[in-house]
Amino acid sequence: MKFPSEFSQSMKDFFASSNYGSVDDFFQALDGKREYGLRVNTLKVEIDFLRKFFPNLEKIDWCDTGFYYDKQATSPLGKNPLYNAGLYYIQEPSAMSAAAMLNVQKGDKVLDLCASPGGKSTQIAAKLDGTGFLLSNDANMGRIPQLVRNIEMAGITNSIITCETPERLATRFTGYFDKILVDAPCSGEGMFRKDPTARLAWDVSKPARLAVIQKGILREASKMLTSGGFIVYSTCTFNRIENEGIIDDFLQQNPDFKLIEIKRIFPHLQRGEGHFVAVLRRNQRYEIESQNHDDNPNYKHSDVSKNADFIAFSEKYGVVLPNLPISQHKDRLYIAPQYCPDIAGLRVIRVGLSLGILKKNRFEPSYALAMALRKDNFAQAIDLPLEHSDIQRFLRNETFEIDAKDGYNLFCVEGFPLGFGKVLNGRLKNRIN
Repeated sequence: MKFPSEFSQSMKDFFASSNYGSVDDFFQALDGKREYGLRVNTLKVEIDFLRKFFPNLEKIDWCDTGFYYDKQATSPLGKNPLYNAGLYYIQEPSAMSAAAMLNVQKGDKVLDLCASPGGKSTQIAAKLDGTGFLLSNDANMGRIPQLVRNIEMAGITNSIITCETPERLATRFTGYFDKILVDAPCSGEGMFRKDPTARLAWDVSKPARLAVIQKGILREASKMLTSGGFIVYSTCTFNRIENEGIIDDFLQQNPDFKLIEIKRIFPHLQRGEGHFVAVLRRNQRYEIESQNHDDNPNYKHSDVSKNADFIAFSEKYGVVLPNLPISQHKDRLYIAPQYCPDIAGLRVIRVGLSLGILKKNRFEPSYALAMALRKDNFAQAIDLPLEHSDIQRFLRNETFEIDAKDGYNLFCVEGFPLGFGKVLNGRLKNRIN
């Protein structure tokens, strides 16, 4: 692999004044074989369940649900039906370190500020285990669909997805969050081995240009943190400008914060691509005028007892839902998170669990609802083994013959939903909203 000469020189200077080993070993590793990882979604499944299907998984040191896998010895994991069931997330191993170091606890209110494609949000949500609240935000609308898909596929019900700038969020959530993750846009030097396009997109001025943006994002994030709360700042790049330089500048400007820990991952020292993670904590005695968001004044829950179509659907299929009020926005029904803050006026993409759409004289359930259910939460379920040919037919959105009751069926693989299918006279159509 050929590297830009300016990058090579900057790394030589870096290693000459650091304790991270030999620059020659670094470049040799950067020109070598990359690592592959997956993270088990413990919202849905235990680790031992996946080991039955992938027996050669190797533990990743910095993530208790993360594992290395051998790509050459494993069929494509992104095409495996268990992936489509949301049982695991394919993620570069070092990228699992940031959310792990955020140390999320049940009941926390968490912000993932630069969330797409959703790997770190799904990791956070698994730690919350249905408690607390997660706001997953990305300012780039073009990246939102992938974020939505991954959150819905993982079966997450206690999140809100927004497409907002950090500045607008900061005006609404002063002192609100217990934990904030800032996985900042960066020059991507740590991805040179994994993604050649990152190397081609690099130029010598890029770190300094991005540092201006990173400082602004971290500044706005700090406004949203409660006293005693934690911010994790992370990048997938090597240079000090975007890493230690950002942290040093932030600490100088914010004496109410202290640095708890820094972790660097280098490909010649650990089994992963390049990553930088810094953990910051706000002083517990710091006084901040936080707002009371939990009264939820802008959500008027609909009286579902008057919605005959939804009630008929629920009773027919014995739907088991979280014991929370059901809300309606236009033709959509959803269940907001228990601690849903005031989000009126923000660019909101998804709220909590999307149940489905009200149409003339009928209710159509959503893909998100299917992925949040268990097989036993729906009266009509089709459950097939992993290798059954109908599994792939369903994933290809084909119509096919099947022995099942008419109406909606929760279509499952090895007991885990892939979505809803609608059966009529022995023929099934995939239904994804």
